[in-house]
Amino acid sequence: MNRWNPNTYHRNGLEKGFDPDYLLTLVKSGKAIKSKHKPVIFTLSHLANCTDTQYSDLHAFVSRKGYFSDTNPHYRTFSIKKRTGGQRTIHAPHPVLKIVQSWIARNILADANIHEAAKAYKKGESIVDNASPHCEAEWLLKLDICDFFHNCSERQVYYVFKSMNYSSLLSLELARLCTKVDDKRPLHRWNNTNKQYKIEEYSSFRVGSLPQGAPTSPALSNLICETLDEILIMLSLKYSGCYTRYADDLTFSFNNSTRAKVMDFKRQVSNELKKFGFEINKQKTRVIPPGARKIVTGLNVNGSQPSLTRELRDKIKADLYYCKKYGVVNHCEKNKYKSIIGFSNHMKGMISFVYSVNPELAGKYKIKYDELDLPTLVL
Repeated sequence: MNRWNPNTYHRNGLEKGFDPDYLLTLVKSGKAIKSKHKPVIFTLSHLANCTDTQYSDLHAFVSRKGYFSDTNPHYRTFSIKKRTGGQRTIHAPHPVLKIVQSWIARNILADANIHEAAKAYKKGESIVDNASPHCEAEWLLKLDICDFFHNCSERQVYYVFKSMNYSSLLSLELARLCTKVDDKRPLHRWNNTNKQYKIEEYSSFRVGSLPQGAPTSPALSNLICETLDEILIMLSLKYSGCYTRYADDLTFSFNNSTRAKVMDFKRQVSNELKKFGFEINKQKTRVIPPGARKIVTGLNVNGSQPSLTRELRDKIKADLYYCKKYGVVNHCEKNKYKSIIGFSNHMKGMISFVYSVNPELAGKYKIKYDELDLPTLVL
């Protein structure tokens, strides 16, 4: 983060012949940004200097020049398998754009105040912190937001940066650097009705959204949801419940409740989500009553502490055992893994998951995994 001093800045500006009134305006703006504990940046050119990139590149990203060009795309799109099944679309940013996004993530977003209910993408927080508040609850309501990142809009990102006291123009430019346009989205929400731009090149008929794969998307999604999280936590307290959010997974737990009360609560949550442009994924909605097994972000919360499920432990032990007994190639072919590298990364992911809950058990799995000497590929 750049160390900005108003006295030094004003003096240097006068020495370079800048208008005193203009410098005072900039100093006032800089002090407002600094009061939010953010790096003082005035323009896109200033940002290019801070990130050691070219202004022309950043201007092209913001104006989305060549956005739909195959020869110079701003994002590379591909799909990966979800741990829970299905495919996840990833949008990997252009190398220069990734440099800028990474700088924004480290210097502007890393120390932002995130709501206490949000547990994902926070330093020092894990799936255990997300599951713990729901231990030994009688009722559990689990909701999933459809296309979470894809429904966090450029307008919402703009207001995140504006709340940090960046200028309107720079907030727009920062929002453009952190979002991606999908020209095929039919909803009116993604049409730009305000077509009056002071900078003609910034004119756009479409509104961008957070790309899954950009370094800035996780923190921005949390900041966009800050007001929503506060509304939902207060609503859950009204029902004597508990609320946590892990990215797009919303969990509510209750004691001394009824199914009717839980369903009424769910309808109110759905209405609040719609106000922020989100929809509940009905296929992933779960109401879990007393006596049933309760799982939150992959962890069993029926006891006093979150614990690993037996299915996960058995799956890891079986994979490690059969790889050792029959060979990795044979095991991958029998279980229809597309490649040994894919299987290896899958195993690493599961062991990492175990480590966040039970480091001692994860250490035992890691020893057996290392004995297999599997190749890995970091995306």
